Amino acid sequence: MQGMSKFIAASRQATGLDKTRILLEARIRELNDESKKWAEVAAAAEEKGKELSNLVEELKADAVEKDTRLDHLQRKNDELSTLLSNAKVDAVAEFKSSNEYTKLLDANYAAGFEDFRMEAMENFPEVDFGSIKLNLAAATSSLLQVSSEDANIEDDATTSLPKDDPKANAHSA
Repeated sequence: MQGMSKFIAASRQATGLDKTRILLEARIRELNDESKKWAEVAAAAEEKGKELSNLVEELKADAVEKDTRLDHLQRKNDELSTLLSNAKVDAVAEFKSSNEYTKLLDANYAAGFEDFRMEAMENFPEVDFGSIKLNLAAATSSLLQVSSEDANIEDDATTSLPKDDPKANAHSA
C-alpha cells in the first residue's frame, strides 16, 4: 500500500505541478502580451521622437533662413536710407540750380524790395523813391553767388512802379 500511496502522492504532486505549469504558462503569455504592448508604445515614442527631432531641425533651418533674410533686409534698409539721404541733398542742389528756384528768388526779392520801397515812401514822404528801380538781373546774380555758385541767371527784367501808377502814391497820400 505504501507503493500506492507514493503513487497517489506523486500523482497529486504531478497534478499540482501541472496546474502550476498551466498558471505559469498563462502568466508568461500575459507578460509576453504586455511586453508587446510596451514594445509598441516604445516604438511609437521612438517614432514621435524622430518626428520631433526632424521638426527641431526644420525650425533651426527656418531660424537660420529668417536670420539671413533679416540681415539682407537690414542691409537693403541701410542702402535705401543712404539713397534717401543722398536724394534729399541732390534734390535741394537740383532745385537750387533750376529756373523755378531762380524765379522764386526773383519774385521774393522783388516783393521784398517793393515792401521796403513802400515803407520808405510812407516813412519819408519828402523823398522821391520813384527813381529807385530794381535791376533784377544784377540783384539776382549777386544773391545767387552767395547761395548757389553753379546757377546761370539771364534776367534783365526790372521791377518798378511808374510815377503815375496809383499804387505808387497810395501810401504817401
